[in-house]
Amino acid sequence: MSRSIAFLLLLLPLYAFSLSAQDAALRGVVRDVTDRPVPGAHVYLVDRQAGTTTDGRGRFFLSGLQEGSVRVRFSHIGYALAERVLVLRNGEKAELAVTLEERVLDLGDVTVTGTRYSALQRETPLPVTVIGTEHLVRQIPISVPDALDAEPGIALVRDGMWGTDINIRGLSRSNVVTLMDGARIETATSLAAGLSLIDGTDIDRIEVIRGGASSLYGTGATGGVVNIISRDAPYADALRLSGGFNSSYSGVNNGSAAALTLDAADDRWSIHLHGGMRSAGDARTPDGVLRDSRFHDRSLHVSAGFRPTETQELRVRYQQFDATDVGIPGGATFPESASARYADAHRSLAMAEYATGALSTHWQDASIRVFRQFIRRNVELHPNAAVSLRPSADHEMYGVQAQTVWRFAAHQFTGGVDGWQRSYSGLREREVHATNTVIADLPLPDARFRSIGAYVQDDVEIIAERLRLSMGGRIDHIHVGNDEAYDLQYIESNGTRNTAPPNRTLRWNAEEADELSWSAHAGLRWHMTSSLDLTANMARAFRAPSLEERYQFIELGGATYIGDVDLAAEKGAFLDAGLHFRHADVVVHATAFLRFMNDLVIDARVSDTLYQKANVGEARIFGAELSGEWRLFHTVVGYASASLVRGEDSGTGTDLPQMPPVRGRAGIRIPLAS
Repeated sequence: MSRSIAFLLLLLPLYAFSLSAQDAALRGVVRDVTDRPVPGAHVYLVDRQAGTTTDGRGRFFLSGLQEGSVRVRFSHIGYALAERVLVLRNGEKAELAVTLEERVLDLGDVTVTGTRYSALQRETPLPVTVIGTEHLVRQIPISVPDALDAEPGIALVRDGMWGTDINIRGLSRSNVVTLMDGARIETATSLAAGLSLIDGTDIDRIEVIRGGASSLYGTGATGGVVNIISRDAPYADALRLSGGFNSSYSGVNNGSAAALTLDAADDRWSIHLHGGMRSAGDARTPDGVLRDSRFHDRSLHVSAGFRPTETQELRVRYQQFDATDVGIPGGATFPESASARYADAHRSLAMAEYATGALSTHWQDASIRVFRQFIRRNVELHPNAAVSLRPSADHEMYGVQAQTVWRFAAHQFTGGVDGWQRSYSGLREREVHATNTVIADLPLPDARFRSIGAYVQDDVEIIAERLRLSMGGRIDHIHVGNDEAYDLQYIESNGTRNTAPPNRTLRWNAEEADELSWSAHAGLRWHMTSSLDLTANMARAFRAPSLEERYQFIELGGATYIGDVDLAAEKGAFLDAGLHFRHADVVVHATAFLRFMNDLVIDARVSDTLYQKANVGEARIFGAELSGEWRLFHTVVGYASASLVRGEDSGTGTDLPQMPPVRGRAGIRIPLAS
């Protein structure tokens, strides 16, 4: 597969050079009404599926544009949407100065890409939440989930201050697909902390799709998708250098943080460098010190772009995140009296992307992305003074995605293929201090999970700018395999290791399994008036059981949890209906949803000390979300939100566990400076 990828990456530039020259360009500056620059504004060519962002001085530059009329959209959270129409000619470098008016309410004027194509948030039928840079800088969240905690329908699932995941409408972790610049973060389903292995100070925005999105992203997206997009340095019409530094301190845990950013760009290349580090001790609360809540981490991000022609771009990224001595407070997973920590955790991501602009009147763009991501976690657990446990695991993942967009009249077709494979390798050591003995076994065998899928989506304007229909489908082939493995790997006594201990047994036979799954969705958005929209969505989603659910053999606090290689895939039907009212002084969103789930994977109780993964029959999850903002006067904004989620076993009528509680909040937002 790697040779094919290399061939495609070589072929696309050669094809690009064979195209006729398209040398129209557009440059300009975006300012607010006080003539201050607006950095990070999205500049998007509506009809040509191309765009960029403004730099620190509010400037932007787009080249390689086709001759003809072009509609340019300018959007930024906190500002009113602006559009300009102009005519470009080959050889011309047009200039444009745009003034954005501040808007204290969010009217959905920001561009999102989590729907597999660029569109305004208010134009997509899917329930999409967008968290921008401004919110991240203002809040300074400890992790990505903390930045989403205030959003209706989203709740946090904590393994301490540092290790946090999210629950979307009653489903979490393995039911939520997490993407970092398009690369899946696939890791263990218990004590995952995958979202904590991301530097929140170098994020451009976070997009969250609430609801079944398997037809776009494949297995696992039964609950939703978290799409995290990091920052890049925008191209410029002349050499530009910029940088920034920020730091913070928190007294509650003696926490300190610092981050440094350096950007350089020209019209052909751009480089973005970012590094950060954080350190915190155990947090002090009104109830006392929260033991094992400390953390220490550091990160490095590098992004470099090169444009071999005016309409082609090659971008490479590298991200590395390392954490050491991260505490895990006692709770559901470990006994309250236990002491637990991540001795170290690591994530690295290497990615290459190649994208074209418009290749013809109908062929809007094409892109290919390849990546390799590696995650390692070493855990230390001390359930009591006599024993120490040290589980560790490596998760290596390779992936490729190719996509193209075509436009015919009122139809926009998006199609693509993607494939990824996750490989697992782990070990668990149990040290008995009294006898100076270390016993090593496997919580899982070495195993692999591979998914290859193809998808297509049609977005059509049934009534121009009034009624929009989105339909799509996907088919996936899942392959899972594991190596033969014994329960005991070695016993080490007083420094002497025996790699073939007596009485060990074969715990897993080598096996291979394949399955074929499909998913589909349909969504409708009706602009009833200039202020009122109605949305409706329905989808069929699926999730193939993870490696941990199939193979695990874990002993915690006297209880044993084992997997089942014969688990069936979870399947779900999703329904969603919403009403959205947007006005300059009032914004209201009301949504109701209903999910039918089959073959949910749970820990079924076999005995007081034994639990085994099993599929349960049918479940129903339903609820509603309500949020609103209103301008009290000038820039003072009142806000309120509420959400309700309930899940029940359809067969027994009993409530499902781990449903988030009823949530509500209200407040007033007052800017401290204008």
